[in-house]
Amino acid sequence: MKTIKITSLAVCLLLGVSTTKVMGQEIEFAVLGGLTGSKTPSTSISNGHTLGFSALYLHPIKHNLSFGAGLEFGAYRVTKELNNYKGAVSSIDGQGDAFEFRYTMAKFKEDLSGNYLSIPLKIQYEGPTLGSENLRLYAAVGLKYQMYFKANSKRTIEDLQTSGYYPQWDAELFGPKVVGFGKLGDKSEEEKLKMNNGFFVLGEVGVKYTLSEDQSLYIGIYGDCDLASTNKENTALLTYKNGEKINSALGGEHDSYKLRLFTLGIKLKYSFDL
Repeated sequence: MKTIKITSLAVCLLLGVSTTKVMGQEIEFAVLGGLTGSKTPSTSISNGHTLGFSALYLHPIKHNLSFGAGLEFGAYRVTKELNNYKGAVSSIDGQGDAFEFRYTMAKFKEDLSGNYLSIPLKIQYEGPTLGSENLRLYAAVGLKYQMYFKANSKRTIEDLQTSGYYPQWDAELFGPKVVGFGKLGDKSEEEKLKMNNGFFVLGEVGVKYTLSEDQSLYIGIYGDCDLASTNKENTALLTYKNGEKINSALGGEHDSYKLRLFTLGIKLKYSFDL
C-alpha cells in the first residue's frame, strides 16, 4: 500500500512538472513591414521598403524570459539614386591598348527587388503590466541568418557622356559612338543578381495584450541590421568591354554581390499556448 502511494505521488509530480513546461510554450505568427535601406561607400544611404511573415516557437527558460526560433519570409525593394555623377576606370580597348574610361551622367538610378528567407533566434522578455493585467511591455533581441533569392536589378542612366583617355599618347577621345565614346544619351539595363547571405542583429519592443488564458496579441517596433561590413572601395558604375556596361551600385566580386540592409518597421503578432 505504501509503495502504491509513493508511486502515485511520483506520477503526480512528473505530470505537474510536464504541465508546467508545456504551459509556457507558445507558437507565434507575425506580419511585419517597414522602411529599409542599404549603405555602400559609393551610394551612401538608399531608400526602400520591406514586407514579411514569420512563424516562431517560443520556449520558456525562466520567469518572464523565453527563447524563440523559427522562419521568416519576405520581400524587399530598394532604390538607389545619384545625381551629377562622374567616374573613371582602367580598361583595355578592342585593339589591346590600355586607357582610362571616363564617364559623366546627369542621373543614375537602380531599382533592386527580391525575396529572402531567414532563420531568427531571439530572447524575449515580458515586463511589468501597463495599468491592466492584460497589457504588459515586452522586448526581444537576437540574431538571424538571412538567405537571398536572386534579386532583380533595373538600372537607368540619364544623359551619359563618355570618353577614353590614353596616357601613353596624352590623348582623350570623345568618339566614335560605335566603340562607346561620346554623348550616348539615356541607357538602361536589367539583370538578375546573386546576393551574399549573411547574419543580422535584431531587436523589437512593444506591448502584449492577453486575449484569453492561451491567446495573445503583440504590437511593436522592430529593427534589424546586417552585420557584414561595406566595401572599402567605391563601385565603378560603368565599365568598358567593347562598349559601355552599366554595373550595379552594390559592391561585390564576379557574380556575387553584397546587400547591406537595415530595416525599421512595425510588427503585429498573434500567439497561442501549446
